Amino acid sequence: MSMRFPLIAVSAAALTVLACKEASAPDVPPTVHLTATVTESNNCEVSVMDKNYSSIGQIRGDVPTRFIGTVAEKSYHGFGCWVATSGGDGDLIVLFSGNNLGQPLAVGTYPLSQDILDNTPIGRASVSFRPSDLGGDKLRTLENAAGSVVVDSTASGARRIHVTAEVARWGKIF
Repeated sequence: MSMRFPLIAVSAAALTVLACKEASAPDVPPTVHLTATVTESNNCEVSVMDKNYSSIGQIRGDVPTRFIGTVAEKSYHGFGCWVATSGGDGDLIVLFSGNNLGQPLAVGTYPLSQDILDNTPIGRASVSFRPSDLGGDKLRTLENAAGSVVVDSTASGARRIHVTAEVARWGKIF
């Protein structure tokens, strides 16, 4: 019986340490600021980590000028654009929850999510950028990250997309 008490005491101490670890806030990865502008005239510009990337005519997915949806039977839609800078290139991907097949991208402000899944509420966006100089890693939004994707409309009904987001570096292990 005397051996049982020290074992219980050690177990209780271990549980207390684990409970404190569980209750502490998870580590938040460092973020960098990313901005992007995508226009109705098929221009894409990205600024991140003191570099400016751009392209003309490289948007795929939702079709400019109104960013008409092209994805059938999915719970998301979006676009990507390849961009370049001196000494490198990158790929910007912006996904929106919901489906806009055959319809223009809805005007408004989209809060950020890490992922766009089947159960993601309509009206959210995720942003990722894969620059060539990160060795295969990418930059992406976290859940409820600071920033947003703003879609506005020109007088002719064309869409312009403005991205302002804090993004974290994600490596091959994620």
